[in-house]
Amino acid sequence: MRKGWVLFWVFLAIGASGCSVAPKISDQGGLESASGLILNDHVWSLQGRLAVVKNNAAESVRIKWQHWPGREKLVVYGPLGRQLVVIVLEGRSVVVDYGADNKIILQDVTRGVDFGLGFEVPMLAFRYWILGLPAPDNQFIYVPEGFIQNGWRVFFARIVKVQRYSLPKKVQLSYGDVKLKLLVDQWQLM
Repeated sequence: MRKGWVLFWVFLAIGASGCSVAPKISDQGGLESASGLILNDHVWSLQGRLAVVKNNAAESVRIKWQHWPGREKLVVYGPLGRQLVVIVLEGRSVVVDYGADNKIILQDVTRGVDFGLGFEVPMLAFRYWILGLPAPDNQFIYVPEGFIQNGWRVFFARIVKVQRYSLPKKVQLSYGDVKLKLLVDQWQLM
């Protein structure tokens, strides 16, 4: 009899712990519907601020991300609106333009891309993360309020409704000593 109770409590504890790792994102289904913005022929853009903390040093940049079917463009602006980098994704290649004839063409989008901030961000995954989604074809683990993928912890602090989609307003990402906070000022869906 005692063995039966022990097994009961063990299974109850395992079941309860399983529930605690389920995502607490208030609109997970809505976030998943955002995949239509990437996977279908939608045009969208976002403007926002990206706070960066690395090695206890903080920096803030502004970003503008534009998505067209088959093409994406990310522009990162530094202090006083100075353009730091323009990143263009077309198909499976990435063009990174740091200005002053310093342009890099990457044929492997799975590699990280330096936004001009001194560390690399996995560009292919990042374009899904800003929509509140794990990148496809990569393993991930749901954690409360987000997920972990490619060693990055992606946390959605705030979700907003834009037309029929639930999209992140505030995203926090961390990888080792690198911490990013994206605050989306404006989503535009066309």
